Amino acid sequence: MNNLLWARHEPWIPDAYPLNAHTLRVTLYTQQDLAKAVRVYYGDRYGKRSYRMALAKVGQNASEDIFQASLPLHTGRFQYLFEIITDELQSWTFGADGLGQDVDHDEPFQYAYIQPNEWSSDDVSWVNQAICYQIFPDRFSRHLGATRPSHVTLSPWSSEPTPTSFFGGTLKGIEEKIEYLADLGVNVIYLTPIFLSPSNHRYDIVDYFRIDPLLGTMADLQALVQKLHQRHMKLILDAVFNHTSREFFAFQDIVRNGPNSRFWDWYFVHGFPVEGNPPNYETFGTQIATMPKLNVSHPEVQQYLLNVGRYWIEQADIDGWRLDVANEVDHDFWRRFRQEMKSLKPGALIIGEVWHDATPWLGGDQFDGTMNYPWRHILLDYFVEQRRSVSELAHHLDRWQWKYTDKATRASWNLLGTHDTPRILTLLKEDLSRLKLLFLIQMTWIGIPMIYYGDEWGMTGEGDPLCRGGMNWEAPNPAFFDFIQRLIYLRQHYRALSAGDLHIHHEWTSHDILEYERRAGVQTVRVTINLGQQAWTLPSNRHTLLSTGDKTLTQLPPGQAEIWILP
Repeated sequence: MNNLLWARHEPWIPDAYPLNAHTLRVTLYTQQDLAKAVRVYYGDRYGKRSYRMALAKVGQNASEDIFQASLPLHTGRFQYLFEIITDELQSWTFGADGLGQDVDHDEPFQYAYIQPNEWSSDDVSWVNQAICYQIFPDRFSRHLGATRPSHVTLSPWSSEPTPTSFFGGTLKGIEEKIEYLADLGVNVIYLTPIFLSPSNHRYDIVDYFRIDPLLGTMADLQALVQKLHQRHMKLILDAVFNHTSREFFAFQDIVRNGPNSRFWDWYFVHGFPVEGNPPNYETFGTQIATMPKLNVSHPEVQQYLLNVGRYWIEQADIDGWRLDVANEVDHDFWRRFRQEMKSLKPGALIIGEVWHDATPWLGGDQFDGTMNYPWRHILLDYFVEQRRSVSELAHHLDRWQWKYTDKATRASWNLLGTHDTPRILTLLKEDLSRLKLLFLIQMTWIGIPMIYYGDEWGMTGEGDPLCRGGMNWEAPNPAFFDFIQRLIYLRQHYRALSAGDLHIHHEWTSHDILEYERRAGVQTVRVTINLGQQAWTLPSNRHTLLSTGDKTLTQLPPGQAEIWILP
């Protein structure tokens, strides 16, 4: 019986969560290679456990097998007890009191009632087809007819970026590149902040209701959104609600009036007069004086920010928000924010910037998904840091696949780089062959692939500000662009790659082969990546959809990958 101590389950997210008003998804973890079969006995919590269902093995991590089932019950009130059958054909129950052997009398888990707000009917099913593209507006494309304020001097487009340089990208410039974006295959554009700010990054906002004139006007944004929508593309804006600019009207009132300011409680100010070096107020990051931290628990601050969110959906018809420093903002506010935005546009996408485990925000009442930095970290640990074996890589990927609800996993942005990280090709020491493998994984994984502008050309650059260079429009790597374009095409034309379940073939990892399949209905697409030193034999009757090498070979050479199907 002690061998079963690895069995674990908690009757709440992410181990138990509703798919709809009458279906509960449950996940059980057991010690690896222990369970021959797993069943669950369940029923209405006021009655008997009248139903039995087998759990499917859906994955494994370094020490556990992962089993899952979706339990239908019309009342939405669940009691359930697991039965684990071992290789020795011993039977153990697992319920609220731990391990037992009495299916009829052992204490079950309970999911008392599926509340209406515990599952979302929001129309974000479009995320399965989404390919996101992040743009740093100042660095993407200039509009040659744009007028410039006289006090701004633009740096040459190909010059090395600095913390204070402006390159002159505009909203009109982005609009003029819609054809390029559509040709690449992306259909969701995410813009870092566009509101009035003294900086090039605009994460220190002075006026949330005004577009920075360096970038354009409200009419420019409306035209951009309209033309994107005509191409069935969407636009996501960046909401910086954790902090403002020091020049923001409320903070300036505090600077002038101190504790007598009606905005005193909008921030966390610890003395008067207000000092900036070092700041005697809370800030974003570590004493960044230009970004004082908002008290988003304050009712007036919440209402102000809710008005901001509503305004840009109502006035410009944007399609959602990416929430900056989302893990440092009040949970209750995010619940209100979601309700407000979804009431205006049920299909609006809400993505939180959380660099770590985002489970507390992904219960269906706050964010649709997150920026999936932990997924990126797993890949970089192998491909950049070379700290893991292929087996460990597969186990960590599988563990993270089941970290959130299925809906949140599919809505999250799987990213290789952003404006806050060194360029991925730079991290790879400009090894395009390994970058191909990373893009291939990204475009075939569950979740929304997110491309940082220029990575499709293989742009390089160390961390901020060097990762924010002007977009290279001179096509330095056309063959690499074609490769990314082909990956996107396959994802959007094979439902298994966009909407299917994912299963990793852990049995091959000891041979340094990372192989997984995506399955939707009768369609199955397989991905095989040879990370070892020996050639790997593939089925001779396969149909190759994409190969990083010679697709006519029966064997997959080291360092190569294929996406393939069986006839």
